[in-house]
Amino acid sequence: MTIKAVLTGDLIHSQSSNDTLAYIDSLQAVLNRLEAPFGFKAETFRGDGFQLVPERTADAVRCAVLLRAGLIASSPSKERWDARIAVGIGAVESQRGFGEAFVLSGQGLDGMKKNSLAVFCSDSQLQERLGLVTEFVGAILDGWTAVEAQTYYLQALEGRDQQGTAQLLGKSRVTVNKALQRANARLVDRYLERACEWIMELLHE
Repeated sequence: MTIKAVLTGDLIHSQSSNDTLAYIDSLQAVLNRLEAPFGFKAETFRGDGFQLVPERTADAVRCAVLLRAGLIASSPSKERWDARIAVGIGAVESQRGFGEAFVLSGQGLDGMKKNSLAVFCSDSQLQERLGLVTEFVGAILDGWTAVEAQTYYLQALEGRDQQGTAQLLGKSRVTVNKALQRANARLVDRYLERACEWIMELLHE
């Protein structure tokens, strides 16, 4: 048994979308884009549901945030595309693909009524550290526009500075800077750094 992170999620309001198939296609495109950097093979179910296990457990929350950012970024005008994601951290049976982390993630998603991002862990210290602050970050993401999400997504995924991101988007550096400020990118980055550190402490890495 090893400690892993399992992300279970579903698209928000997919059945009421103007183009449900395009929404699902967008999810698949984002999963495909994130597959290599995070080392997972996602499984989809019911069309709008998904589950994945990042190769590095410490990257789990970053993966969740970028997955949501990618979806929001691809939103069409007058509609918002996004997902609810539950991150379960616990023991798994590596050869069989089941265990505590899968249960925590699946049951966690079922119990998420208002939150869009949550972490569930049997380790009480890690749960106490990540639980509430993850809700706050989820609320920040809830307020992102497609432009803010796209700017954050590309900068984080491509590893570029603001000038490089501006060139990639065909915008000015000032425009990129303002979009990242509105997105509270600095706070999100600090959260992801600490979340990674805390998970690594659990793993004794």
